Amino acid sequence: MSKWLTRMLIISLSLLGLAACTSAPLKPAAPMDVPPGLTQTQIKTSIVDALNGRGWTVDEIKDGSIRSTLHLREHTATIRITFDQAQVRMAYVSSTNLDYGDRHGRQTIHRNYNGWIMYLEQDISRNLQNFNAIHGG
Repeated sequence: MSKWLTRMLIISLSLLGLAACTSAPLKPAAPMDVPPGLTQTQIKTSIVDALNGRGWTVDEIKDGSIRSTLHLREHTATIRITFDQAQVRMAYVSSTNLDYGDRHGRQTIHRNYNGWIMYLEQDISRNLQNFNAIHGG
């Protein structure tokens, strides 16, 4: 094998490895408990306020379900949030330019996605806990 071909192979493998470094396992969001006494409307308001505060757009609201998308530059992430008076649950729906895929039987996505979901979880949980203080309910 020529030196040039060997170098190109090494560079290609290095770039491929570097690209893979931006991916991380897709961490499913843990269900969040809803404090007792909150209505469906109060829960929905807590979720929508958190989404808006983090720059997510609310695409669709149905009874007990919200579909939302985060648009950052050329990247998008879409999630579905389902809720009832006991729990709030978030699930990945789709994405663009976030390297979502299946690697060796594990779902992976750009490492920033997990952080966006973690911050959103924290905000929703805080809003649920503080609903009465925030909205005077």
